[in-house]
Amino acid sequence: MKVTTPCTLGFLSTLAGTTLFAPAIEASLEFVAMLPNGGNVPDTPAIGHPDGTGDSAATNAFGDAFAEAGHKWTMELCMADTDGDGQTNGQELGDPCCEWDMDANPVVQWTDGVSHPDDATKTSDESLWANMVCGGSGAASVSETIEAAEGSSSSAGNSTASSSASSKKSSTPTSTAAAPSSSSQSSSTPSTSSAPAPVNSIVITAAGIVAVAVFNFV
Repeated sequence: MKVTTPCTLGFLSTLAGTTLFAPAIEASLEFVAMLPNGGNVPDTPAIGHPDGTGDSAATNAFGDAFAEAGHKWTMELCMADTDGDGQTNGQELGDPCCEWDMDANPVVQWTDGVSHPDDATKTSDESLWANMVCGGSGAASVSETIEAAEGSSSSAGNSTASSSASSKKSSTPTSTAAAPSSSSQSSSTPSTSSAPAPVNSIVITAAGIVAVAVFNFV
């Protein structure tokens, strides 16, 4: 007759529990590798589970969103704010520009300072990405971007001013009429020397009239 001792029962219970939860734990470890800094969140080896360990198959809001994304780190999941703390999941997990890819680009911007994307009481230091802009060839300095924009604006302003000045210059009417010469002015001025003087004719006519009058009187 076999007797089962309490010690044996405890061992069997532990073994059964381990066997039952092993798939969930293995799945959690597998999913952690599919997320940027998935295993670097302090005191939380399984960020998709409410217990933080993966011992329970239950998932939190982030775990649900991850499942809805097909267990992939998508742009939508990265840009989402699962816990509503004002920081995107990407910012909390060291991928503020959502450039991380498990196969093509498994590179994060930082590993120290990540926070839990499903715990609103835990956030990352915003200075970690304050001087970064996303897009193009990757992260760049904000000051460099501003300087480039100001340079472009100044160049455009100079070009516009130059074009405006040129336009004004070309639109100014140019006088082509030559000033009249002194010879032309003198030729157009009427001459008074050519007019005949009527003095002699008047004298002769008057003398004739007097002579006729005297003759008639006599």
